Amino acid sequence: MKVQAIKEVRYDPSVFLNVETVQEAVDIILTPEEGMDSNHRWKTETPYLMGLMEKHIAPKSYVLDYGCGIGRLAKPLIEMRQCQVVGVDISPNMRALAASCVESSSFFAIAPEMLWHLTPNMFDAALAVWTLQHCLDLPKEIMRIHEMLRPGGVLFLVNNLQRVLPTNDGQWIDDTRDIKKELSADFEQIEIGQLEGDDIAPGYMRKNTFWAVYKKR
Repeated sequence: MKVQAIKEVRYDPSVFLNVETVQEAVDIILTPEEGMDSNHRWKTETPYLMGLMEKHIAPKSYVLDYGCGIGRLAKPLIEMRQCQVVGVDISPNMRALAASCVESSSFFAIAPEMLWHLTPNMFDAALAVWTLQHCLDLPKEIMRIHEMLRPGGVLFLVNNLQRVLPTNDGQWIDDTRDIKKELSADFEQIEIGQLEGDDIAPGYMRKNTFWAVYKKR
């Protein structure tokens, strides 16, 4: 009897690494959902998230943008809140595009592995927007954010309820890791809610995503 080999599925973040243009970056950072294309989501979600962050990120804060992409949140934080922002992203192409998109001396972007060159406890706030759900080594990424926040610093998070890891067969999988549970050891949850509004998160998106604010213990 011939036994069919089981296809090996491996974590593969190349979908984020291989972008070459701003539009390609927009399309993968905010994928089309519920009849909304990527550009629509970019235009409506960005100011919506800024509104949620306003009371938690003070003007002139030093902010760690973890999974900064091309700087869509770093740019308004700098222009509207006079923050200084350090972006972190695994994609060299995203980081290069971010420099030109943000176009500010109050911003620079680095690879996650370069964080150790910075001083621990130096950031007032951190963002992880549609980021932790994609990270393979979740405890390591949470530890990096925790180490860089000052005591009492806040983490603003937007995420799917489930994990969505990119794989080499083009699919996204859920490894069942509970992001809220993993954060609870080092962070205190101080606010949580759903994304709301038909222009932001209609239908299943509203039910299957959340935003939250945590404070470093």
